[in-house]
Amino acid sequence: MPQPEPSYPPGSIVSELTRGQPYIFMVMPFNEDYPLFRLIRDVVQQSVGLACIRADEVKGSGHDLLAKIHVLIERSELVIADIAGERPNVFYEIGYALGVKKELMLVVKAGTNIPTDLKGREVIQYVESKDGMQLFERELREHLRLRINSQTALLRDMLEADKPQPAYIVASPKHPKQRTQDPVFVGLYDPRTFGDYLGIRGLITAFGLTMGEGASVELISEQVAPPDFLARDLNLYFIGSDKNNPAVKDMLERMQKGQEPAWEFGPYPGETAKGDYRNALYRTKHGERELKEGESELVGRKRVRLYTKDYGIIVRGPHPDHSDRLLMVMAGPHSLGTGAACLAATRSPLIQEIKARLAAIDVKLTDRDQAFWVLVSGRLKRQENIIEMGDVTIEEVGIYG
Repeated sequence: MPQPEPSYPPGSIVSELTRGQPYIFMVMPFNEDYPLFRLIRDVVQQSVGLACIRADEVKGSGHDLLAKIHVLIERSELVIADIAGERPNVFYEIGYALGVKKELMLVVKAGTNIPTDLKGREVIQYVESKDGMQLFERELREHLRLRINSQTALLRDMLEADKPQPAYIVASPKHPKQRTQDPVFVGLYDPRTFGDYLGIRGLITAFGLTMGEGASVELISEQVAPPDFLARDLNLYFIGSDKNNPAVKDMLERMQKGQEPAWEFGPYPGETAKGDYRNALYRTKHGERELKEGESELVGRKRVRLYTKDYGIIVRGPHPDHSDRLLMVMAGPHSLGTGAACLAATRSPLIQEIKARLAAIDVKLTDRDQAFWVLVSGRLKRQENIIEMGDVTIEEVGIYG
């Protein structure tokens, strides 16, 4: 009797297919292998060095097709969609890509009617002739170089100092506790990168793209950092609140310089900072201290509190002791808020929104001398207990004079 095909998480199959490298996802009608895809795949590889994949290349996941497509879109660097054929799957995938704020590029056969909802989007037309496809290839190369380079530029604008190295990630991520005696908690294990680890992964990935193979960022645990580490001539990127990463308290105070709104972490009202206390995020504005509390539910037989919405902050500014270095804090009172802050600081579509919000108050993201703050919120995908880029909202931005 034949054995059933093994089931693997869609994300692991994507990683195996791409060998962990960034890729572009191609939206097109299912089960069609026509020359346009082969041309686009070759141009993507040659011009920007990325893989180009589509949904039907991922075999034997055992998961439903929609879940597979969702992961492919969410983890891609860019989505290219061929809208020449009016197929339901194409418009579903385009809608999902827009819903998770994924970068989108449309390709279309000349003469095709573009739906009203997609007018104004970047479109490259092609004509099915030798000269027409040669022109399409040249235009596609140029658009890809500009688009991918712009993503790298956003990461540089957000993360790189005037003197980008040495750079250190300072973190102290918590380890999930085993609660195997309570079946309700089986789903609360982190099945994918979550919380503080989103920041570690995001920063390492971002610096790999911006610095190249010859440079890197270091990772150090706050508990084993040298006593004078924070005063050294370094770029420092702190992940997590001072409950687990005590240096964050001092860094926030030094970057905010006593100005408002002042962000700080501390025990939940009525509690003390002892043991595994309930952490909270506070904002002081006009002398009033305000609790920024998300949404939560009590789960399991022990009625443990699980946050389904949480707030996080990003604070970036010049190093107080070394003006050509940067300090950055990405933190929330709980893993969900920290994960939201980390995604906002390391994913180009969210950085683009931060850049636009700062521009609205006449501040440039590239101004390394200007300290600024960003309040974000994140919502938990309750069925999967994860957070992804589309679950993050940029709530407010501001500066310190």
